[in-house]
Amino acid sequence: MIKALYTAASGMVAQSNKQDVIANNIANAQTPGFKRKRAVEASFQQTLEKSVAIFEAGKKASASPVLPVLAHAEAADDTSEGPVQSTGNPLNFAIQGTGTFEVGSGDAARQTRNGSFIVDKDGELATSDGEKVQGKSGSIQMPKGEWTLTIDGTIVDAKGAEIDQIKIGGSEAGKTQVMQGYLEQSNVNTIREMVDMIANLRSYEANQKVISSVDGTLDKLINEAGRV
Repeated sequence: MIKALYTAASGMVAQSNKQDVIANNIANAQTPGFKRKRAVEASFQQTLEKSVAIFEAGKKASASPVLPVLAHAEAADDTSEGPVQSTGNPLNFAIQGTGTFEVGSGDAARQTRNGSFIVDKDGELATSDGEKVQGKSGSIQMPKGEWTLTIDGTIVDAKGAEIDQIKIGGSEAGKTQVMQGYLEQSNVNTIREMVDMIANLRSYEANQKVISSVDGTLDKLINEAGRV
């Protein structure tokens, strides 16, 4: 009986986590370069083994902690490419193939597929949040006047002189291209996410019914059978 309660409760925890993942996907369906998350369920034993391995390696526990339930769900990236859309904006870049843009520097550096950039007040290529886009040796000082971008991410001025090259992390030679005037859209399929959300809600409700049923049985066992 108690095992049934723990099993149902762990299922509700996992489904609650999955619901958060799905909701985040839907919220970012229109965010350029966003990669949907998918919920991956793990058993208690798998979670324990993963945590022990991290501890033995002397690393900080960056993974989810061991939960006092039988299973849980954690988010994993879906790295499939989203559709590429023409914008006509020369400061919009899209990566075809593997790779990510590096923005920010030092401990604040991060990788992104969102190529919607601006030229900031310093005349450097940056995100709308002010993070500097990284080139070969740091921030990229944009040329005045006309310029173009080659498929390998090199910025060339009107005279054909190479200004800098955008740093593309995780790229593969011959397989990664940078397109100017395009943006990669989110790879979230809103209809699929809504279907997953409904199915997940039904599973959550089913576990609720299991808990209610077990609770009712325990109530009868304790309060009625105990009188005999």
